Amino acid sequence: MKVNKTALIITVGACVVFALLAVFALELSSNQARSRHNVEVQIRDRATLSAALIDSLFQSVQQQIPQDSQTYGGRVVTAAQMQSSLTQGDVYSALLDSNGQLLAASSGFTPQARAELSNSAALALLRTGHPYGLGNFNDYGQTGAIDFAVSFPTNFGTRTLVTGFTPKALSQFIEGELAHVPGVKGSLNYLVDGNNVVLASTNPKVAVGQRLAVPGAAEAFAHPTADTHDTYFQQQKLTNSTWRVVLTSPDGALFASVSGWRQEVPWILFVAFAVVSLFALLLGWRALRSAEQLSDANEQLGVVNQELVDLNGTLERRAAELARSNEELDQFASIASHDLQEPLRKVRTFTEQLTVMETERLSPKGRDYLARTNAAAERMQRLIEDLLRFSRVSTQGRPFEDVDLSAVMDAVISDLETQITDLGAAVHAGPLPTIRADSLQMHQLLLNLVGNALKFHRFGVRPDVTVEGTIERGMLHLTVRDNGIGFEPQYAQRIFRVFERLHGRSEYPGTGIGLSLCRKIADRHGGTISAEGVTGVGSTFTVEFPARGAGPLQNHSAPSDPEAGPESVEELANA
Repeated sequence: MKVNKTALIITVGACVVFALLAVFALELSSNQARSRHNVEVQIRDRATLSAALIDSLFQSVQQQIPQDSQTYGGRVVTAAQMQSSLTQGDVYSALLDSNGQLLAASSGFTPQARAELSNSAALALLRTGHPYGLGNFNDYGQTGAIDFAVSFPTNFGTRTLVTGFTPKALSQFIEGELAHVPGVKGSLNYLVDGNNVVLASTNPKVAVGQRLAVPGAAEAFAHPTADTHDTYFQQQKLTNSTWRVVLTSPDGALFASVSGWRQEVPWILFVAFAVVSLFALLLGWRALRSAEQLSDANEQLGVVNQELVDLNGTLERRAAELARSNEELDQFASIASHDLQEPLRKVRTFTEQLTVMETERLSPKGRDYLARTNAAAERMQRLIEDLLRFSRVSTQGRPFEDVDLSAVMDAVISDLETQITDLGAAVHAGPLPTIRADSLQMHQLLLNLVGNALKFHRFGVRPDVTVEGTIERGMLHLTVRDNGIGFEPQYAQRIFRVFERLHGRSEYPGTGIGLSLCRKIADRHGGTISAEGVTGVGSTFTVEFPARGAGPLQNHSAPSDPEAGPESVEELANA
């Protein structure tokens, strides 16, 4: 009876081991698939970021619409006016009425250019609701031309300005942007139009105006991603054009960490673990049958334990390698930020010097162009700084510590004091708890949420912002409520995307990264952020994450004694 019971125990143990081995095999296969997927996600993110940066170069055209309406809004527009609008790199310009009929054109507008307007991809984009359109490369003259179309209202109906410019006017700068996209050795990056004609590239063998003829490109462009002819392709379409950013990398180098002998090592370890497990079962059986074999079994178990210790050491080394990799990634982000910002600083410095030193020699239009250039450079600099802060939420977060949210809120109000006073705003901060969190990121979170509430206020309505925080069942519930412009319910998730904006930059400034940064901070603290809004009524943002040993609520509001200072933030704003 005792032997039967022992056999039952061994059988049950064997079933458990085999089940664990099966689960381990499935998890190992899934992990290798995830590793490859993570590499693909990184490439896709790089393509998305590159497309966003290139898109941002042309977004300032919307600020030119009022000037275009004034310049080309008369009953009659002359060829001389059209000729004067040409800048360096422009081949021609043409003005169309709301029916697409030609009103005026510069000297470079040939019959060929006029005939190609009927098939202009730039005009097709305008007809589908885009604010402006960038078309395909046309074989025009010796340099080729790309149509750039923008519509604007006038007293005589909507008019459209079509400008043809040479690809070389922008290829040098865009090629510099493509060169900054990280990749493995052998990676090549391209900017192509809707006909797969190259507009810019990091490949010296492919000239601007040539059709991209890389092996496998035709198959790859039929899908968002493709893996053909030993080359991995990733492409991302630009918003208001037919253009696409195409990133290519050699398969062997790109997926080196999940292919070749590295792919086989985990399976070898799996087989070794299976053999060791079976051997352990056999040793257990022998130990139960004979006391003499118990000593041998213990020695074998000691060997197995040593192997497990070695395996733990391997895991620790890999963890250290991962930490070092994160540190190198952060260093790269800092270097990339410096390299991207340095040209912008020079642009701003030179434009400011020109404004100061040459202001009397410049025409009003020249001074206006300098001001616009400096403003665009400043926006790009803010965008790069926000992207850097966004990337460092996870890589350079501080250790969690006791954070008094009321004290953090006081610091946020101090930072926003000028804005609060200028708007005559009322900011009500209720008693907030003490939690375990990253103090700097909590400051960033509240600063972005309260700052947004002040920025997106309704004109003619005094901004009123309320911040409340409670702890329920170990979870922090932090809400920021305002009476601003609000938003439609279908945008409740969309507003947390990177670069997402529901309003034009001329109405409300910003880079579109603030709420994305809040979402990433909430993710790092193991929580979520959500939003509810009603157009013309206001918005409510709710942040929830584990309190992690939070302390009791602490009300840090100012005392009611007048000598102790203002009792609320509203009084501070009116002081």
